[in-house]
Amino acid sequence: MKRTSLFTAACLMSGLTAGAAYADWSKSFVVSWYEAAHYYGAETGITDPGTDCPAGTNPEIDWEEVLIRAGYTEEEAKWLRHPEHPYRVPNHGQNQMAFRGKDRANVYTQPWTYPDPGLTEVSGDISEGFDLDGNPETGFTSPDGTPGIDNQFYKTTGCWKYFRGPKHLSYNAESWNDRMLEGGWTVTVVVSGEGDDPMNDDNVTVAFYDSPEKLIKDAQGEVAWNYTFTVSPNQKYEAIFDAKTENGRIQTKAPMDEVWFRDTSYVKDLQLLKAQLDLTLNEDGTLTGLVGGYRPWEPVHDQHVDARGSVIESLTWIELPALWYALKRNADYSPEGADGEKTHISYAMRIEAVPAYVMLEDASDQVEMAQSFKTDPKAEPFAPMPIAVKFSSVNVIDGIVVEKDGVFLAGQNAEIIPPGPTREELMARKMEQMAASGGQ
Repeated sequence: MKRTSLFTAACLMSGLTAGAAYADWSKSFVVSWYEAAHYYGAETGITDPGTDCPAGTNPEIDWEEVLIRAGYTEEEAKWLRHPEHPYRVPNHGQNQMAFRGKDRANVYTQPWTYPDPGLTEVSGDISEGFDLDGNPETGFTSPDGTPGIDNQFYKTTGCWKYFRGPKHLSYNAESWNDRMLEGGWTVTVVVSGEGDDPMNDDNVTVAFYDSPEKLIKDAQGEVAWNYTFTVSPNQKYEAIFDAKTENGRIQTKAPMDEVWFRDTSYVKDLQLLKAQLDLTLNEDGTLTGLVGGYRPWEPVHDQHVDARGSVIESLTWIELPALWYALKRNADYSPEGADGEKTHISYAMRIEAVPAYVMLEDASDQVEMAQSFKTDPKAEPFAPMPIAVKFSSVNVIDGIVVEKDGVFLAGQNAEIIPPGPTREELMARKMEQMAASGGQ
């Protein structure tokens, strides 16, 4: 017997929520892991060659050579890279590395002032993802043999050691999922339908919601099953898909124009246009699969800049201008149509979720129908994408770590001095100059 009331149906059609609503069946989960869907083609190792990256990852960079190529003398390059150089910020790299563009422009904010240094891209034929453009003649082939897979984000970043690795083992996936597991954010999922058989239903709705409760770990450090989480109404972080199930496989009926997710990266926000999903209701009660669409490419570059440009470059073996050029080159979608600027790039991510109880915001009843809470008066308003990633103890401006008291020793016109004045002497001199000029 169907439990969907006429009142509830009317409220849903009008875009309003009516408290507890009911479907013929529903299943609820909490996301336990998600990561970029990057196919890994090597047998072992992160940097080793494989079918995805025949030459391995981007190689470690000789930064002295990079600086010399950018116009610094050999003496300046060697001294800039020296651990005792006063422009270096302890644990945060060499700020002067930013100024290697034309006329010493900041390559983090003006990457076009610097020649494309090149990025090792995926050259293999296999990728996870979706046929987003509806053309089976273009793109990759999926691991199960489906042609036309569009995943240019993988093509761009799949041979970058920061993103490369077996499932669960890339540095990016491990570090950002750790943040989620330690309480950074929580995402719940409700799947509901109209038929008698959840595994085969032509009318299914899948909803992703924010939750204020932190994830709970079991004795093995994994996300614990069957804990309770409430929905936190949010005008941005709510993604709802119309779908169907066949033998437990959930697929969207048609792409959704726009949805937003939490992102497991420095970007933190993930807008997906023309979004699709391909999930599976597994026999063990879990939910796994893919979500994909077109994401904005420029924030990917900009947020790595804001995460301390020289540190990202030094630790992950990449010149950030190379990332900017590659993302721009491989972008494959414009919201303005075929002739518009390609501002978005095809993307897919893996999602894993375990059974959970998902409750209304006030915990008065269980959410037993995937529905929208965006019109809830308490819904968090839609906020723009963060301008920069903020670290608790680090102030970053234009990719450069700001010294104490807002001082920059490095700069476009900074003198690259030989060993002499100490860092403390330079700081004192800079403070005196600032005081004499009225703080300018």
